[in-house]
Amino acid sequence: MFLDAAIGHGLFWKNDPYWTYWVTDAFLITMIISLGTSILGIGIWQGIVLIAIQALTLEVYYEFLSPVGLPQEPFWLSHYDIWTTGYLVHYLVYLAGFLLSLWIWRRRVHVKEFMKVIKPRKIALFSLVTAVIILLLDGLITHTVIIGDYPGFTFFLQRLILAFVFLFVWNSYVGLDIRGLISGAFLLSLLWVTYNMYLGPLGLPRYTPTYLGYNELWFMAFPGALSSALIGLFITRRFMPIGDNLL
Repeated sequence: MFLDAAIGHGLFWKNDPYWTYWVTDAFLITMIISLGTSILGIGIWQGIVLIAIQALTLEVYYEFLSPVGLPQEPFWLSHYDIWTTGYLVHYLVYLAGFLLSLWIWRRRVHVKEFMKVIKPRKIALFSLVTAVIILLLDGLITHTVIIGDYPGFTFFLQRLILAFVFLFVWNSYVGLDIRGLISGAFLLSLLWVTYNMYLGPLGLPRYTPTYLGYNELWFMAFPGALSSALIGLFITRRFMPIGDNLL
């Protein structure tokens, strides 16, 4: 769902099909993947098959059973939107999400052994400090050097909250070896950009809220956030309290 919102609708289609689409899609994915993996098991080939079924079901649903844009601006998708671009894009982003989840699922046993002896408050404190460092770097690199505009206190507060929650979960379940670090930095920057695309305007609380445009989001904010996350994680990873084997 996240990769669909970030890459499918945010980067490729540049639209938002409204909240009813996301709710329906979330439950549809949950039903098909839950039933499918409980019967077929969890693995790469299972993901290839189940995501093909999921994407097909979604396209059929929106061609014959429900328009998008509900409840505010309902409209039916065209044949081109559903079958020429819709199926392929949805299949690729959902499969990417499945494979990412599978990778995290398979790492959990390795990470779990180290997490048994680490107190949660240490991971939480480390995640908070890392989030603050990345946020400061993002303010310097992205909003001072690249964009050259102050986005408002609310903007930074939202990013701090998102960064802490993401890093707390990521550090607990994935870790910060080189693969975990790079993938974590990429996903955090993608999370920031996606949130600001749909939910996080600039200017608050003092000014009228505005949203970053497509070029500003993907060619300025995203590279800046990715650079900030990579640098921040490289700085703090050696202080992560879970041992060298996970670094």
